[in-house]
This record gives sequence, C-alpha cells and structure tokens, in this order.
Amino acid sequence: MPSTTHTPVSASTPAKRNTKTEARIKAAFTTLMQSKGFDAMTVSDIARTAGINRGTFYMHYLDKMDLRQQLVDDAIEDLTRILVTDAASPDRTPDRRAVSPGGNTIASHRGKAICDAFQPASIADALRYIRNDYAFFSVVSRSGNDMQIYDRMKEVLKRLIVAQATRFGAEPKTDYNGIPADYAMEILVSAVSSIIWLWIRRGCKESPEEICRIIEVNKTTAPVDILW
Repeated sequence: MPSTTHTPVSASTPAKRNTKTEARIKAAFTTLMQSKGFDAMTVSDIARTAGINRGTFYMHYLDKMDLRQQLVDDAIEDLTRILVTDAASPDRTPDRRAVSPGGNTIASHRGKAICDAFQPASIADALRYIRNDYAFFSVVSRSGNDMQIYDRMKEVLKRLIVAQATRFGAEPKTDYNGIPADYAMEILVSAVSSIIWLWIRRGCKESPEEICRIIEVNKTTAPVDILW
C-alpha cells in the first residue's frame, strides 16, 4: 500500500478528468455499488474489478470515500456547466414557452422572467447527461449518499436563478407575494429538483423532452390545481 503522504491528483485538474483509468474505476465503483453496496466494498474490490492494482487506485484517490466524493463532485461540476455556464451563452436567450398537455405551444414570447432561468434547452441537456450516465446516478441516488446529490442539485438550480436575476438586473426582495425570499427560493427549486429526482428513481423512463414539458407546465400550475 502506498505511503499515506502521497497526494492524489485534484479532481478539478483537467488532465485528470475522463482518463481511461478513472473511467474503469468509476465503472467498477458503479458495478460494486449495485452488487455489494458502498459499505461492503473495499479498495481491493474496486481495483480488482477495474483491472488495476491498489497503487494505481491510490494515485487518484485517498480511499473509497474520496472516490465517491470526487465522482459526485465531477457530476455536479458538469451539471453546473450545463445549467449555469452554458445557459448564459448568447445563443440561449430565454424563449419562454408554455406547452399544453398535447404538446402544442399555447404561448411564446421573450420575457425577462426569473422562472425562465429553467430553460428547456439547458434542462434537456442536463437530463441527457444524467440519462447517459444513468447507472452511476441510479446507484448513488439509492445509497446513503443520495441526499447529497439532491441537495447539491438544488444548489445548482439556485445558482441558475441568481445568475438569471443578475443578467436581468433584478433587485433582490425580502419576500415574494408575502412569502419570505428564502422560502420562495426553496419552493421554486424544490419543485424542479423533485421532478428530476423522481425521474431518476423511476429509471429515466420518460424522455428528457417530456420531463421538460412537465417542468414547464409546473411553472404556471398552482399546487391547488393538481389536487383532486
């Protein structure tokens, strides 16, 4: 086993991301999460399943906890780039569209609405990213670490809203329609996060476009209108 003084490469280092070795380690981690669970797996299990030796593993990660954390960090970093950075690009100016259940556009106009921070194109890209890496998101969401992904997804959505408000020069308020600002933010991001979270837990059965439609309809649907 290598010396504990060895410092692994930072997860944020571009050269580290997406190497073949890390891809094999991630695949091994995902497989073992499915078959043994996080608590039961060992570094030796991960190395053996990945077809590497323990020394190679320790060149990248301190232990299995560090591996899991870096994998989660990488996923959140990618989602942040898709939702916050890419969404701010000029070719993704918000085009607010309300879509009927039948898929027809019932309203379309450009407007400076904060809820337009959840742009269908960026949300769809994020959903495709999740679906393309479904095995990983599935095992992490069903482990004891699942709430970290959920909570951090909410933080990304909050950043998205703040970025949108900044672009529009909107002044922050202490309350919105009588709801304190922190509660209003929580209500807004929790609705979107919960839709995406349920989609993951159900196996990403619906298409990203269908989930985007649900999120769009949710923007203009009062909770009381959903009740029966």
